Amino acid sequence: MIMKKLSLLLIILTFNTFSYAETKIVKVATLIDYTPFCFANPIHQTDQTIQIGQDSKDFKGYSWDVLRESYHEMGYTIQLSLLPWSRALYCVENGSYDILFPTGVNKERKKIFNYSKEPINSANFVVYVLEDKEIEFKDLNSLKGLRVARKRGFNYGDKINAATGIKLVDVETVLQGFKMLSGKRVDGFLGYEYNWDYLLKREGLVAQYKKLPPFDSSEEYLVAIKTNPRGNEFLDVFDTGKKRLAASGKLEEIKRKWFGD
Repeated sequence: MIMKKLSLLLIILTFNTFSYAETKIVKVATLIDYTPFCFANPIHQTDQTIQIGQDSKDFKGYSWDVLRESYHEMGYTIQLSLLPWSRALYCVENGSYDILFPTGVNKERKKIFNYSKEPINSANFVVYVLEDKEIEFKDLNSLKGLRVARKRGFNYGDKINAATGIKLVDVETVLQGFKMLSGKRVDGFLGYEYNWDYLLKREGLVAQYKKLPPFDSSEEYLVAIKTNPRGNEFLDVFDTGKKRLAASGKLEEIKRKWFGD
């Protein structure tokens, strides 16, 4: 009887060990208000587990589709956390999550993060002003002496970080920035062209604002904190998965889904 119990226990332990080894999981943190790349319904589940072949019921976007399909292609289940950007950034920095996306490049971030080789989307950085505002814009020096809103925690490139004489005012949401602009509490609002344009069209606000020529741009990537011992592994898995999507034609399908032909 004792031998039978020991044999049964050995079988259970072996099965559990095998099951654990076969379960590949990546923990991902991202933001909820980055249309059309990553966005959630107003009422959404903060923490979600996305099994292979499944999708979130209330989180959508081009970049999410690319990340999800890439990791699923490589056999990974995704533990997804939807957070305000500044909190998502903090949680990846302290090791609570493996991956943060989509993340732009600047000198400060490169000191602490490793980046995927494959980008997940791109961003043009522009300044929005009121439609009737007269401003001759040549470069960021044209904004000296002005109050300009920016979304808290977002990357706008090294050029804006090096600029002087601009009073930068942090806002929590994109719509808050545009409301401050409409109320003339700021002179301009730093934006991500594709995302801010999409939101203005959705809200029917396009006619109220105009955008100045792009002052900088950046590809955006997945990042892992350099102190994460498996960080580069998770980044490499994404890179390989995305390349497979490109080879199979799936990546092109995702692009057409969100941006048309």
